[in-house]
Amino acid sequence: MKKSLYLSILIFAGLCLFGCDKKTNKGITNNLEKKEIIVGLPPSMHNILMERMVKPELEKKGYTVVLVNFSSLRDSNTALVEGSIDLNAAQHQAYLNVYNKETNNDLVPLVHIPSISAALFSQTHHTINDVSSEQIIAIPNDPSNTARALILLQKLNWIKLKSDVQEGNVTLNDIVENKYHLKFKTLLSEIIPRILGEVDYAIMPGGVAWLSKVPVDNLIVQEELSPDLELMVVIKKENLNSQWAKDVKQLYQSDVLKKFIKEDPQAKGRFIWPQQ
Repeated sequence: MKKSLYLSILIFAGLCLFGCDKKTNKGITNNLEKKEIIVGLPPSMHNILMERMVKPELEKKGYTVVLVNFSSLRDSNTALVEGSIDLNAAQHQAYLNVYNKETNNDLVPLVHIPSISAALFSQTHHTINDVSSEQIIAIPNDPSNTARALILLQKLNWIKLKSDVQEGNVTLNDIVENKYHLKFKTLLSEIIPRILGEVDYAIMPGGVAWLSKVPVDNLIVQEELSPDLELMVVIKKENLNSQWAKDVKQLYQSDVLKKFIKEDPQAKGRFIWPQQ
């Protein structure tokens, strides 16, 4: 009697496990083959790529694409971890590394995408060859963007920085040569567009320039982004091999997108194609 009861319990448990396993496998399969893609949109100028090109192209392939707005990138990442969205496209590797470490998650990049870099702008000059003695250069006053601005100026050979300085920690005190005796005005990035006509040149983030409607004709030289500062599509690791993820990746690497960023009136001259 006991043996029969024990055997019955084993069979019942096995059937339950089999059913659960089938349900789990079915859930994974559905997620890999699903035709609805939910995209998180934290505030970013790069959303134009999804809204104007990637979404319509995915819909041509038979997908339903739902766009969900978020007030911050961190909120969008939380939703991605929880599974309420499938991807976002507004962070670089340096940010993602910090997020994963702080939250003990393993979100991963799917593909690097065209990014808007910082750039040198001017209303009064049209080339870097117009640089001359004691001109005024406006640069952002926050540490990260100050460093990026000074590195860009060094690449233009307008200044020289200490050889042993770390790129992310560059300050005005690290200038060891200023052959044009340039004068620097440090300001909040958001203020720089307002005083563009009062200085000779200015360096500001590309997104700030775009939001402030600084004409692309005022852009002279763009920063060359390192791969760890290029924006990426980010997804959950378990979805890397899904068909929908492959289709998203293909579109962000496509000639259709290259044509869009070269010809679209709002995108033209703003984006840099990724190195990676």
